[in-house]
Amino acid sequence: MVDSIIHSDLAHEYSFDVFNKSDLFAPEISGRLERNLLRVKRWLLLFWNLVTGNYAFVHLHGSVRAFRGVTFWMCIARLARAKILLHLHGTDWGRFYSDTTRFNKFIVRFGLSLPFHIIVLYTEWVEKIKNLVPSANVQVIKNLLRFVPPPETSFIERTRSDLKLFEKDFIVVSVGTVGWRKGTFEILKAVPLVVSQDDSVRFLFVGGEEFPGQMAELTDQVNQDKLGKWVRLPGEMPQEVVPVVLAMSEVFLLPSYSEGMPVAIIEAMRSKTAIISTRVGAIPDMIENGVSGLLIKPGSPEEIAEAVMLLKKDEHLRMRLAAGARQAFDNNFEVSKGIGELAEVYKTV
Repeated sequence: MVDSIIHSDLAHEYSFDVFNKSDLFAPEISGRLERNLLRVKRWLLLFWNLVTGNYAFVHLHGSVRAFRGVTFWMCIARLARAKILLHLHGTDWGRFYSDTTRFNKFIVRFGLSLPFHIIVLYTEWVEKIKNLVPSANVQVIKNLLRFVPPPETSFIERTRSDLKLFEKDFIVVSVGTVGWRKGTFEILKAVPLVVSQDDSVRFLFVGGEEFPGQMAELTDQVNQDKLGKWVRLPGEMPQEVVPVVLAMSEVFLLPSYSEGMPVAIIEAMRSKTAIISTRVGAIPDMIENGVSGLLIKPGSPEEIAEAVMLLKKDEHLRMRLAAGARQAFDNNFEVSKGIGELAEVYKTV
């Protein structure tokens, strides 16, 4: 989303500086002490940049799953007397507020009172936030991505080879974090149901664990069920590789239990890949079942297997859904279609 903004028409009106506040779990960072020292260094660096940089405002992107951290970044911005535009990504209001501790509820209410303006992904969150903070300026702006040209064939073939995948393989890819919420374990349960019918199907999971320990659980499950022939778990891959793995895949699969408006689905639409996902969050607003993808219920390995095999056997349907997905991207999610709403927010802030 940040990449799309800084390469949009807004770049003609605004000069952007991008401050990377993540990557705390990069491979070169070892141990809690080093990680905390990096945190402190970044907090101080942001404060210094804001104090000396004469910025109009901070457009801070944050996950609802890590809102305490988001609140701390906003406190730093407020200490530097900067205006804050908070862009909340993610979903699951229960974990965010209603099912959490009293202390976390206090942090949420306090944090939501700090920004000048708040952007959310769909309408339900506007009402919920305003119930907590009636004075909050909250607005829905859907996720947007800029168009990128298809990757070169040589890059696709090299990536395929690195992942030990072959031209004859029918590749089903999941992009994003892996774990229970994303339905990754249900996919593993679906693998035997699929490969018992067609041995050429391969499942590729691109992304790191959503919560500590989940990647180890997945790896153990793959080994225990002897799924290594059909499953690839490369972990995190560079962002520029995502269009490559989508281009070499026949199906994008995201059977999540909860979601907001997943950027990964929009990336699959942009790559003209047939999509299978679940009826949760804003996904039914993004995907028209049978037109731009297939929608299934969460928690059902049987429906995952059925949908994958349907698209494996019916190439015409797969191509039609892929074309419908790309049309949905062009009509609804290409950045030039919705950047005007964000431009108005920028003017307001």
